[in-house]
Amino acid sequence: MSLTYNLDKNERKKFLQSKYDYYSKFNTWSVIISTLAQVTYFVSDCQLFDRFAWETLLPRTFMLLPLLLFLYISKRVSDYRIMVPLSYLMIHGIMWCTIWAIYYLPIKQHASEGFIIMQLMFFAIGYSASFLTSTIAHSLLILNIVVSHQFNHYENFDLMLSLGIPCMVAICAVNFIMGKVYLDHYNTKNQLETLIIMDPLTKVFNRNKIDDIVTNDGKRLAYPADIDVAVLVIDIDLFKNINDSYGHEEGDKVIVFTADTIKNSVRSIDIIIRWGGEEFVVILPGCSLENAKNQAEDIRKEVENSPDNKYNVTVSIGVSMYKHDNFLHAVTDADMALYAAKESGRNRVIIHEDLGEEYGKENIRA
Repeated sequence: MSLTYNLDKNERKKFLQSKYDYYSKFNTWSVIISTLAQVTYFVSDCQLFDRFAWETLLPRTFMLLPLLLFLYISKRVSDYRIMVPLSYLMIHGIMWCTIWAIYYLPIKQHASEGFIIMQLMFFAIGYSASFLTSTIAHSLLILNIVVSHQFNHYENFDLMLSLGIPCMVAICAVNFIMGKVYLDHYNTKNQLETLIIMDPLTKVFNRNKIDDIVTNDGKRLAYPADIDVAVLVIDIDLFKNINDSYGHEEGDKVIVFTADTIKNSVRSIDIIIRWGGEEFVVILPGCSLENAKNQAEDIRKEVENSPDNKYNVTVSIGVSMYKHDNFLHAVTDADMALYAAKESGRNRVIIHEDLGEEYGKENIRA
């Protein structure tokens, strides 16, 4: 069985981040409850001493301060590579504070029960961790027992190991299985998200993709202000004639051909959206106006001259620059340029910035 669930490096990183995000609240509450449970063990200390166990008061309450720091960090950091090790560090801290308290106890034979309970704490954190990380962290629990035996001299040390090691192995196995279960959830979630944002006919994005690329205000694209972003609006010329003459099935093939040509003509970082019907919007981050014009011309020529162009299809393209305000304003500007391209003969590229001021919004297509 693969310990990485047969994922490549980048996909594994996304999977583990998604796994932590999904279990993050459970993870945080597990740390909180484990820390508070450690404090309540002070009651049993007093029972063993048959008095107020002032010797163990500091060990039992020491982890409250690191808990506050943990909560502060967890509110500001969501990277699993930081939060998972930090969570395990908290649990190991709780265990070593328990070992510290046991050092003062007059009777140490109940330590084995306490360490079994510790296994549950490690098990809980394992939900949000990778299998390898959880196995290493959990194995250190046994090492903690072995090391602390050198000065605590547990009366039932052999029993601790005979109970603890099988329990550790079982929990690690369950963590692996739970990872596989979450992998199924992760894959299903990705498939559903893809269905939501992908156009089933052309396999390019649909309008729902906008929600992924805009800021929280729902208007501005999530690109830094110093990056040029160009917008193309592409429309298949006389597409209605193709539908009327050859049928909708052939019309769909023309749309797919156009989408494939656009995909093969742009960069991997560019975003292609089927805007509706035979119209596409292409977002070009890090692209100047001149480069955007050249890119649009390349697309136009590729469509016109492609050997797969069965019906002599052409496209008209409008180009505009996103001004880091409302993204739809840039689409409207490019749409206005597209209208001008249609009006001036089709099969051409028009830049919005080249239109005269008299070319107002009243010329935008309905």
